[in-house]
Amino acid sequence: MIRPRARHTFCMATGFDKNKIVHSLVQNLQQSSSAEGAWLGGSTATGFEDDLSDTDIVIISTNPDEIFQTVEDTLKGIATITHIWKVEESPWKNFAQKFYVLDQTSETYYLDIGVFQSLSSEDYAEHFNVERHGSPQVLFDKKDILKQASQQPRYESSKKIEWSQWIARFEILYRTFLKESLRGKYIDSYTFYQRLVMMWVQLVRRHRTPQKHDFGLRYLYRDLPPAESQYIEKLLQVPDLKSMQVAAAELRSKIQTLQKDVSV
Repeated sequence: MIRPRARHTFCMATGFDKNKIVHSLVQNLQQSSSAEGAWLGGSTATGFEDDLSDTDIVIISTNPDEIFQTVEDTLKGIATITHIWKVEESPWKNFAQKFYVLDQTSETYYLDIGVFQSLSSEDYAEHFNVERHGSPQVLFDKKDILKQASQQPRYESSKKIEWSQWIARFEILYRTFLKESLRGKYIDSYTFYQRLVMMWVQLVRRHRTPQKHDFGLRYLYRDLPPAESQYIEKLLQVPDLKSMQVAAAELRSKIQTLQKDVSV
Protein backbone atom coordinates (compact mmCIF):
# COMPACT_ATOMS: atom_id res chain seq x y z
CA MET A 1 0.00 0.00 0.00
CA ILE A 2 1.41 3.39 -0.99
CA ARG A 3 1.18 6.04 1.68
CA PRO A 4 0.22 9.61 0.89
CA ARG A 5 3.08 12.03 1.22
CA ALA A 6 3.71 13.07 4.79
CA ARG A 7 3.53 16.78 5.44
CA HIS A 8 6.99 18.30 5.83
CA THR A 9 7.55 20.93 8.48
CA PHE A 10 11.24 21.43 7.71
CA CYS A 11 11.99 25.02 6.69
CA MET A 12 15.24 26.13 5.14
CA ALA A 13 17.00 29.32 6.06
CA THR A 14 15.88 31.21 2.96
CA GLY A 15 12.31 29.92 2.79
CA PHE A 16 12.99 26.84 0.69
CA ASP A 17 11.62 23.59 2.02
CA LYS A 18 11.85 19.91 1.17
CA ASN A 19 8.46 19.96 -0.54
CA LYS A 20 9.67 22.55 -3.01
CA ILE A 21 12.82 20.59 -3.77
CA VAL A 22 10.96 17.29 -4.21
CA HIS A 23 8.25 18.93 -6.33
CA SER A 24 10.79 20.55 -8.65
CA LEU A 25 12.81 17.34 -9.01
CA VAL A 26 9.75 15.20 -9.71
CA GLN A 27 8.42 17.69 -12.26
CA ASN A 28 11.67 17.72 -14.24
CA LEU A 29 12.41 14.03 -13.89
CA GLN A 30 8.92 13.07 -14.99
CA GLN A 31 9.39 15.13 -18.14
CA SER A 32 12.66 13.34 -18.90
CA SER A 33 12.43 10.53 -21.44
CA SER A 34 15.21 8.74 -19.53
CA ALA A 35 13.29 8.41 -16.25
CA GLU A 36 10.85 5.51 -16.05
CA GLY A 37 9.82 5.76 -12.41
CA ALA A 38 10.79 7.16 -9.03
CA TRP A 39 9.96 6.83 -5.37
CA LEU A 40 10.71 8.41 -2.01
CA GLY A 41 12.42 6.05 0.40
CA GLY A 42 14.28 6.48 3.68
CA SER A 43 12.42 8.08 6.58
CA THR A 44 9.50 9.04 4.34
CA ALA A 45 8.92 5.35 3.58
CA THR A 46 9.42 4.17 7.15
CA GLY A 47 7.17 6.86 8.63
CA PHE A 48 9.91 8.34 10.82
CA GLU A 49 10.50 11.54 8.89
CA ASP A 50 11.10 14.62 11.02
CA ASP A 51 12.65 18.06 10.71
CA LEU A 52 16.15 16.54 10.71
CA SER A 53 15.53 14.06 7.91
CA ASP A 54 17.21 14.14 4.51
CA THR A 55 15.48 13.48 1.18
CA ASP A 56 15.87 10.02 -0.40
CA ILE A 57 14.78 9.72 -4.03
CA VAL A 58 15.34 6.60 -6.12
CA ILE A 59 14.91 6.73 -9.90
CA ILE A 60 14.65 4.00 -12.54
CA SER A 61 16.64 4.84 -15.67
CA THR A 62 19.05 3.21 -18.10
CA ASN A 63 20.89 6.53 -18.35
CA PRO A 64 22.14 7.54 -14.88
CA ASP A 65 24.37 10.32 -16.20
CA GLU A 66 21.43 12.09 -17.80
CA ILE A 67 19.35 11.67 -14.64
CA PHE A 68 22.06 13.16 -12.43
CA GLN A 69 22.43 16.04 -14.88
CA THR A 70 18.70 16.72 -14.62
CA VAL A 71 18.91 16.56 -10.83
CA GLU A 72 21.84 18.96 -10.72
CA ASP A 73 20.29 21.42 -13.17
CA THR A 74 17.12 21.41 -11.07
CA LEU A 75 18.94 21.92 -7.79
CA LYS A 76 21.03 24.76 -9.22
CA GLY A 77 17.79 26.55 -9.99
CA ILE A 78 16.88 26.39 -6.29
CA ALA A 79 20.16 26.83 -4.43
CA THR A 80 23.92 26.50 -4.78
CA ILE A 81 25.29 22.95 -4.64
CA THR A 82 28.25 23.07 -2.27
CA HIS A 83 29.18 19.37 -2.15
CA ILE A 84 28.57 16.30 -4.32
CA TRP A 85 29.59 12.85 -3.12
CA LYS A 86 29.58 10.20 -5.83
CA VAL A 87 29.44 6.76 -4.22
CA GLU A 88 32.05 4.63 -5.94
CA GLU A 89 31.23 1.20 -4.52
CA SER A 90 27.58 0.26 -4.22
CA PRO A 91 26.27 -2.96 -2.67
CA TRP A 92 23.60 -3.08 -5.38
CA LYS A 93 24.07 -4.15 -8.99
CA ASN A 94 23.58 -1.54 -11.72
CA PHE A 95 23.01 1.21 -9.18
CA ALA A 96 24.51 4.69 -9.14
CA GLN A 97 24.26 7.08 -6.19
CA LYS A 98 25.13 10.67 -5.39
CA PHE A 99 24.61 12.83 -2.32
CA TYR A 100 24.07 16.58 -2.61
CA VAL A 101 24.59 19.34 -0.06
CA LEU A 102 23.00 22.74 -0.74
CA ASP A 103 23.83 26.10 0.75
CA GLN A 104 21.31 28.02 2.87
CA THR A 105 19.81 24.83 4.27
CA SER A 106 20.01 23.23 7.67
CA GLU A 107 23.38 21.67 8.49
CA THR A 108 21.63 18.30 8.80
CA TYR A 109 20.08 18.37 5.34
CA TYR A 110 21.21 16.68 2.13
CA LEU A 111 19.69 14.79 -0.79
CA ASP A 112 20.36 11.11 -1.42
CA ILE A 113 19.72 10.38 -5.11
CA GLY A 114 19.96 6.82 -6.39
CA VAL A 115 19.47 5.48 -9.92
CA PHE A 116 18.70 1.84 -10.71
CA GLN A 117 19.21 0.81 -14.34
CA SER A 118 17.08 -2.33 -14.49
CA LEU A 119 13.66 -2.16 -16.17
CA SER A 120 12.54 -5.51 -14.71
CA SER A 121 9.89 -5.26 -11.98
CA GLU A 122 11.39 -8.31 -10.23
CA ASP A 123 14.47 -6.29 -9.34
CA TYR A 124 12.37 -3.85 -7.31
CA ALA A 125 10.32 -6.38 -5.35
CA GLU A 126 12.67 -6.11 -2.33
CA HIS A 127 11.92 -2.40 -2.00
CA PHE A 128 8.29 -3.25 -1.24
CA ASN A 129 9.33 -5.38 1.73
CA VAL A 130 7.69 -3.07 4.27
CA GLU A 131 9.37 -4.68 7.29
CA ARG A 132 12.77 -4.01 5.75
CA HIS A 133 12.41 -0.69 3.90
CA GLY A 134 9.02 0.74 4.84
CA SER A 135 6.38 1.69 2.25
CA PRO A 136 7.98 3.48 -0.69
CA GLN A 137 6.06 6.54 -1.82
CA VAL A 138 5.82 6.21 -5.58
CA LEU A 139 6.28 9.57 -7.34
CA PHE A 140 5.69 8.35 -10.89
CA ASP A 141 5.69 5.00 -12.66
CA LYS A 142 5.45 5.35 -16.45
CA LYS A 143 5.51 1.65 -17.34
CA ASP A 144 3.99 0.19 -14.14
CA ILE A 145 7.35 -1.31 -13.18
CA LEU A 146 6.85 -0.37 -9.53
CA LYS A 147 3.18 -1.31 -9.55
CA GLN A 148 4.09 -4.82 -10.66
CA ALA A 149 6.91 -5.01 -8.09
CA SER A 150 4.55 -3.98 -5.29
CA GLN A 151 2.22 -6.88 -6.06
CA GLN A 152 4.89 -9.47 -5.20
CA PRO A 153 7.22 -8.06 -2.53
CA ARG A 154 10.37 -10.09 -1.91
CA TYR A 155 11.31 -11.01 1.65
CA GLU A 156 14.69 -11.82 3.14
CA SER A 157 15.63 -15.46 3.74
CA SER A 158 18.82 -15.34 5.75
CA LYS A 159 20.92 -18.42 6.39
CA LYS A 160 20.46 -20.23 9.66
CA ILE A 161 23.31 -19.70 12.10
CA GLU A 162 25.45 -22.77 12.72
CA TRP A 163 25.51 -22.37 16.46
CA SER A 164 28.65 -24.41 17.23
CA GLN A 165 30.68 -22.30 14.78
CA TRP A 166 29.10 -19.06 15.95
CA ILE A 167 29.86 -19.67 19.63
CA ALA A 168 33.40 -20.86 18.77
CA ARG A 169 34.00 -17.63 16.85
CA PHE A 170 32.70 -15.58 19.77
CA GLU A 171 35.03 -17.42 22.16
CA ILE A 172 38.09 -16.80 19.98
CA LEU A 173 37.25 -13.10 19.63
CA TYR A 174 36.62 -12.85 23.38
CA ARG A 175 39.98 -14.40 24.22
CA THR A 176 41.73 -12.15 21.70
CA PHE A 177 40.02 -9.13 23.25
CA LEU A 178 40.93 -10.25 26.76
CA LYS A 179 44.64 -10.72 26.10
CA GLU A 180 44.91 -7.34 24.36
CA SER A 181 43.11 -5.65 27.25
CA LEU A 182 45.43 -7.33 29.76
CA ARG A 183 48.34 -5.96 27.74
CA GLY A 184 46.84 -2.51 28.21
CA LYS A 185 46.26 -1.89 24.50
CA TYR A 186 43.02 0.08 24.36
CA ILE A 187 42.75 0.45 20.56
CA ASP A 188 43.39 -3.25 19.88
CA SER A 189 41.05 -4.25 22.70
CA TYR A 190 38.26 -1.98 21.50
CA THR A 191 38.53 -3.38 17.97
CA PHE A 192 37.80 -6.90 19.17
CA TYR A 193 35.30 -5.72 21.79
CA GLN A 194 33.24 -4.04 19.06
CA ARG A 195 33.16 -7.32 17.15
CA LEU A 196 31.78 -9.07 20.24
CA VAL A 197 29.06 -6.43 20.57
CA MET A 198 28.17 -6.76 16.89
CA MET A 199 27.82 -10.51 17.27
CA TRP A 200 25.30 -9.87 20.04
CA VAL A 201 23.48 -7.37 17.82
CA GLN A 202 23.36 -10.03 15.11
CA LEU A 203 21.60 -12.44 17.46
CA VAL A 204 19.12 -9.85 18.71
CA ARG A 205 18.32 -8.66 15.20
CA ARG A 206 17.69 -12.17 13.91
CA HIS A 207 15.22 -12.67 16.75
CA ARG A 208 13.47 -9.29 16.74
CA THR A 209 13.77 -8.06 13.14
CA PRO A 210 14.72 -10.95 10.85
CA GLN A 211 14.03 -8.87 7.74
CA LYS A 212 16.73 -6.47 8.95
CA HIS A 213 19.22 -9.10 10.07
CA ASP A 214 22.03 -7.29 8.23
CA PHE A 215 21.24 -3.71 9.35
CA GLY A 216 23.78 -3.77 12.16
CA LEU A 217 23.43 -0.88 14.63
CA ARG A 218 21.14 1.19 12.42
CA TYR A 219 17.60 1.84 13.71
CA LEU A 220 18.00 -0.23 16.87
CA TYR A 221 16.08 2.36 18.91
CA ARG A 222 13.02 1.84 16.76
CA ASP A 223 13.46 -1.90 16.11
CA LEU A 224 14.08 -3.20 19.64
CA PRO A 225 12.28 -2.94 22.98
CA PRO A 226 13.79 -0.08 25.04
CA ALA A 227 15.56 -2.38 27.51
CA GLU A 228 17.36 -4.21 24.71
CA SER A 229 18.50 -1.10 22.83
CA GLN A 230 19.58 0.47 26.14
CA TYR A 231 21.70 -2.60 26.92
CA ILE A 232 23.49 -2.28 23.58
CA GLU A 233 23.96 1.43 24.23
CA LYS A 234 25.49 0.55 27.60
CA LEU A 235 27.86 -1.91 25.93
CA LEU A 236 29.08 0.83 23.61
CA GLN A 237 29.64 3.37 26.38
CA VAL A 238 32.73 1.84 27.96
CA PRO A 239 35.13 4.53 29.25
CA ASP A 240 38.19 2.38 29.97
CA LEU A 241 39.73 -1.08 29.70
CA LYS A 242 38.41 -2.27 33.05
CA SER A 243 34.84 -1.34 32.14
CA MET A 244 35.33 -3.06 28.80
CA GLN A 245 36.50 -6.24 30.50
CA VAL A 246 33.49 -6.27 32.84
CA ALA A 247 31.04 -5.64 29.99
CA ALA A 248 32.63 -8.29 27.76
CA ALA A 249 32.54 -10.87 30.57
CA GLU A 250 28.87 -10.11 31.19
CA LEU A 251 28.12 -10.45 27.51
CA ARG A 252 30.04 -13.72 27.36
CA SER A 253 28.00 -15.03 30.27
CA LYS A 254 24.74 -14.13 28.50
CA ILE A 255 25.93 -15.87 25.35
CA GLN A 256 26.91 -19.02 27.28
CA THR A 257 23.38 -19.34 28.70
CA LEU A 258 21.87 -19.49 25.24
CA GLN A 259 20.94 -22.90 23.92
CA LYS A 260 20.94 -23.95 20.30
CA ASP A 261 17.51 -22.97 19.03
CA VAL A 262 15.80 -23.01 15.67
CA SER A 263 14.96 -19.32 16.08
CA VAL A 264 18.62 -18.32 16.38
